Amino acid sequence: LELQFCRWNQDQQHAMVGTPSFGAIKLLQKRMGADRKTCKAALEQFDCDEDAAAAFIASTTDFVDTANKAMTAPVSANESEAHVKKGGSVGVQILRMEVGDGQTYPSYGDTLAIHYRGLLASDGSQFDSSYERGKEFSFRIGMGKVIKGWDIGVMKMSLGEKALLLISSDYAYGAHGNGPIPPNADLKFEVHLTKVTRQTSCTGPGQKDSLKTHEYDAIARQMLGMDHAHPMKWVKPDDRQLMPLTSEMPA
Repeated sequence: LELQFCRWNQDQQHAMVGTPSFGAIKLLQKRMGADRKTCKAALEQFDCDEDAAAAFIASTTDFVDTANKAMTAPVSANESEAHVKKGGSVGVQILRMEVGDGQTYPSYGDTLAIHYRGLLASDGSQFDSSYERGKEFSFRIGMGKVIKGWDIGVMKMSLGEKALLLISSDYAYGAHGNGPIPPNADLKFEVHLTKVTRQTSCTGPGQKDSLKTHEYDAIARQMLGMDHAHPMKWVKPDDRQLMPLTSEMPA
């Protein structure tokens, strides 16, 4: 029985350590455009190292690593890029005014800080400006927190870049409009991407779940009784105060 338990422990260790998570597979699928089976096999082969798995898929298949493509593509001022909708019409057009660092591109869930001016495409009248408020606008990209045109357009900008986003009404506020923006209005935004804060995962700020697998390995070993858990040090905050009793709380 003891021998069987030891073998079970070994099987569980191999099953847990180095097995890619569902999220890691989805991230690689989004990055490569490859099927789930291919991405899962590559992650397993390279111990959940996303970059190594992506490089392997790119070298052995026809799939392209979009992360490397975005970082290595030459970008110059006055260059334009368009997002074409179904049917052939343009939903978002990006006119680059000043280039950024060409390396730090936003990813899904990152928190961005931008300065911007919003203009009506029809007459150029300004309806909003972060410059006038004296404060950058902050939001998480790719999560529907802003209009669709921003989620698509700003994602293609690198840190420090200034661009003009030309956004069709259906990628902005549509038939309903919003405040000073009339219904079915095409918009222009002068955008300056000033800060990119990477999405925080359980492995730390800016890290994807697949980048620090050694931390998962350590946890797995502790759960399986193969390693000792590190003792925790409890420190009381200096400003600790006793909470009032329920009867002392204001009504």
